[in-house]
Amino acid sequence: MWQEDQRSYRGVVLQLPADDSAAPGYRIVAAMDIGFHLDFLAEFKRMLWWATGLVMCLALGVAWLAVQWGHLPIRKVNEEIRAIRSSKLDVRLDPRDVPIELAELVFAFNDMLARIEEGFTRLSHFSADIAHELRTPVTNLVTQTHVALGQPRSNEEYREILYSNLEEFDRMGRMIGDMLFLAQTENDPRNLRLSTIDLSELVRSLFDYFEALAEDSGITLGVKGAIGSIAADREMLTRALNNLLSNAIRHTPRGKSITVLLSQDEQWTTISVVNPGERIPERDLPKLFNRFYRVDPARQRNTAGAGLGLAIVKSIAEAHGGSVAVTSSELVTRFDLVLPHLRQ
Repeated sequence: MWQEDQRSYRGVVLQLPADDSAAPGYRIVAAMDIGFHLDFLAEFKRMLWWATGLVMCLALGVAWLAVQWGHLPIRKVNEEIRAIRSSKLDVRLDPRDVPIELAELVFAFNDMLARIEEGFTRLSHFSADIAHELRTPVTNLVTQTHVALGQPRSNEEYREILYSNLEEFDRMGRMIGDMLFLAQTENDPRNLRLSTIDLSELVRSLFDYFEALAEDSGITLGVKGAIGSIAADREMLTRALNNLLSNAIRHTPRGKSITVLLSQDEQWTTISVVNPGERIPERDLPKLFNRFYRVDPARQRNTAGAGLGLAIVKSIAEAHGGSVAVTSSELVTRFDLVLPHLRQ
């Protein structure tokens, strides 16, 4: 192929010898103008580039539409999540609105919302209960102070008023201490200081502590069952049994007996506190371990407790990975504290 006068040719050259050996011979040249073909190839190349660009643009457009269509459920879920407020924590995402690959994520998010809603509800109720429980002692303190300042009084009268105020302060102090303990236990339930505890010895030491109070109430204390040692937080377990025993003494009629039953199997240790007394209504049993709950609200100011003792028992049991339950009949009421066998 060669070019001449800005034209391109493709051809062949044939060299033939002459009849006379002294002659230079003959050269035959056959050529064809290929300018048309070259122009066609250049145009084809240009069209190919345009077609490639157009196809790429179409592919990008289709891909963008596909991505937008595929992300439509995610955008919908995103809008639903953005619409969630602290006052609308009951909203749940529908797993049918997302691809099956994201369904587990939606389930996990709904579970998280349920836990947050439960926490907010508990906090709201707790705040309301605190305000309700503190209102009465604060009102009593203010009233007694106004009465004391209303007119001159003797030193003995002032002393009686101060003693009365001190009782209210002690009650408020115990309540605040119990609330702080509950908050600490629930926020960090794994913060256990485990040690080996001889339950029989622990129960006997608690009997020695409650002996005077039980004798004043005409109540006897007894323990049945012999079990080995367990691993638990001694301070927490002592507090739980303390609350169960004080609750039993408070509701046991004079002349009756309170029995602590100890039992154990391969996985669990059960401590049961059984006391005679009035039957607890069936509707109240599930609520006994709620904070500030009392079966008889009319007697709440005449009792020493603030309604947090059994809630603390439940919190301690759950911190150990166990549970607490209550049953009540016409004859006895029984609290079962069940703890797993933990390793130190």
